[in-house]
Amino acid sequence: MDAQLWNEQVRRFAPPFGAFLQSWEWGEFQRSMGREIERFFVEEEAGTLLAQGIEMHLPGRQVYWYFPKGPLGTLPFDRKIEIIRERLGSAMFLRLEPQEEVPFPKVSDIQPATTRIIDLRKSEEALFEEMKSKTRYNIRLGERQGVECRMVGKEHFDDFCRLMEQTAVRDRFAAHSCEHYQTMLSSLQGGEVESFLAMAFFEGRPLAGNLCIDFGGARTYLHGGTSNLHRNIRAQFALHAFLFHDAKERGNKTFDFWGIAPVDASENHPWAGISRYKEGYGGTVVSMPGTYDLPMKHLWYSLYGIGKRIKHLG
Repeated sequence: MDAQLWNEQVRRFAPPFGAFLQSWEWGEFQRSMGREIERFFVEEEAGTLLAQGIEMHLPGRQVYWYFPKGPLGTLPFDRKIEIIRERLGSAMFLRLEPQEEVPFPKVSDIQPATTRIIDLRKSEEALFEEMKSKTRYNIRLGERQGVECRMVGKEHFDDFCRLMEQTAVRDRFAAHSCEHYQTMLSSLQGGEVESFLAMAFFEGRPLAGNLCIDFGGARTYLHGGTSNLHRNIRAQFALHAFLFHDAKERGNKTFDFWGIAPVDASENHPWAGISRYKEGYGGTVVSMPGTYDLPMKHLWYSLYGIGKRIKHLG
């Protein structure tokens, strides 16, 4: 099966969000990072299996296979797992992000399990009215102050890395390496999955940068950074308004903010602040069950779990 046919099936069986993670191009991006990829496409009388797995290495020459936002398809879940295990049975475990709850150990989410999605099929006027008043005010503030938003190329990649580094230090999270972002931007070009950078400028200085991906009618906001300077101008608000407009112009139907705190999360959740920010744009909260492990080498998996707990305590 070639890239075009594979992506047609991904769109056909797309998860509620994050379909790009099962796209052919995302698999090739992972290959470019030195990882092995396995793809499954099986049609039986009971339904279809579509799944793309990524091999992840562990100590002791062990591996596990990770299926981001997968497996997909209409086959009963037990049959999907049976088929995958037949080929990948030597792995320590499978890490899955299915569309239904399954009776396997639940683990910390790798990809977001809850997100906020904007319906871009609505008019721009309707989208603006659905935003909270403070968000509308901050968008207008940036426009009044002369914030300029546009798509940018590799000439501003170093600026994007600097913004990500500043944001990671300020908000206390671990950003990817610049090499990771650069590989993503260079790999996901020219196919059905398109990655790109957009930036907001004030007096020629980059104040906010976003890395987004378009696939299957959805624009996903993956990574974003803001400068420590001129924070009162709220350039990131103008940048998101620009990305909505551009996404509509390019025919996308949805804008995925890619991750918010769970609906029942406390105010102490690490994502509480960013979730409030994203809530200001309106849209709909969409959830998936999360991430599960299926152990296949039970002793090794137990040792792996003990090692993770020791590392966490240390």
